[in-house]
Amino acid sequence: MPYEPPIIDESGLRIPLYTDIRDDLIRQAQIIFGEDIYLEPDSQDYQLIAEFSDKLDDAYKLAQMVFNNRGISTAIGSGVDVLLKINGLRRKEAGRSQCVVDCAGTPGTKVFNGIVRDISGYMWSLERFEISPEGTASVLATCQTPGAVFADVDSITKIMTQQNGWVSVTNRVNAMPGNPIESDAVAKARQAISTARPSRTILLGTSGGIAEIPDVLRSIVYENDTNVHGYYGVPIPGHSICAVVEGGRNEDIAEVIHTRKTPGCATYGDVTIAIESPSTALAPPPPIHFFRPIYVDPKVKVFITPRKGFVSDFVEEIRSKVVDYLNTLDIGVGLTTSALYVPAQAIMPNISAPVFSITDILIGMDDDSMSRDDMKIEYNEVTRGRVENVEIVLPN
Repeated sequence: MPYEPPIIDESGLRIPLYTDIRDDLIRQAQIIFGEDIYLEPDSQDYQLIAEFSDKLDDAYKLAQMVFNNRGISTAIGSGVDVLLKINGLRRKEAGRSQCVVDCAGTPGTKVFNGIVRDISGYMWSLERFEISPEGTASVLATCQTPGAVFADVDSITKIMTQQNGWVSVTNRVNAMPGNPIESDAVAKARQAISTARPSRTILLGTSGGIAEIPDVLRSIVYENDTNVHGYYGVPIPGHSICAVVEGGRNEDIAEVIHTRKTPGCATYGDVTIAIESPSTALAPPPPIHFFRPIYVDPKVKVFITPRKGFVSDFVEEIRSKVVDYLNTLDIGVGLTTSALYVPAQAIMPNISAPVFSITDILIGMDDDSMSRDDMKIEYNEVTRGRVENVEIVLPN
């Protein structure tokens, strides 16, 4: 198509394609030097025009990126950071997983700078602690690796800094996963929630307040304003709200819910946090209840057929993309088998020249239940991706 200069209209900034720039420069050269000038791809003049076209194309694309960074929906990277500040927000930094572990040993033993390891090989640093007269101690362990490191019950069991009097360590609860540095997509979603806080419903304001809490990864707030127990498949009592929150401190979550919910509205969940009452209160406020999500670790089998250009590194890349996708699904959102084709194909260098084909994808909770059927996730559950649960099947 003929060259058209950059223009801003109702659709935004429109820039010419590289081929349009190149072809227009060729036409201009023919006008200046004559139609008989040799400008085939093997000529030096053509190569120079191609270099000029490439640089102009880069400049136009940079202008488009600058233009797009003016709006939150199209901004990327540092552009998102700038726009978040307008709403008083900032991108969440990477956090570290934490877990309360139980240590046993000789009463009175003091441990400084203790380090333990889980079955996956991750190291966890312990706060200073002393073994109680009963021979036990509960201490907070912080993972040395930033991001969402998962540790199930009884998986933190290895003492790395051996010390006389300290015999064993284990965790009786699941670790609270840390958060990776917040992605553009998650930051934009949180910005959309935050802008609804002062101007829309109280429920959206509560959701926005919870989402802003440091280290909160995913969250959802359900509401049942009827007299009937259970509403739209969510089994919560009538006239109650139910928050399911991943990450963040229990006390911070309870405080936000207490501050933002309406008077007389009950809360529902298996985590109970008492709220301090002001000195003028006639009676202490009722405790706040909410849920921590229950993790569902689905197994995934991706059957692929290699094509020309396929290399063995693609296997681990596909597995990693599938795991990342499973860890980004919202709380209460079921796993759709067909949706897994997208992250599995995302590592394709050129979708126009595929180096492998996906022939089938199966999901299930164990090897005996693998199927193409979608997986239902309950209202207080969330999928969790594990590398060991994703299998890439190649032809024999």
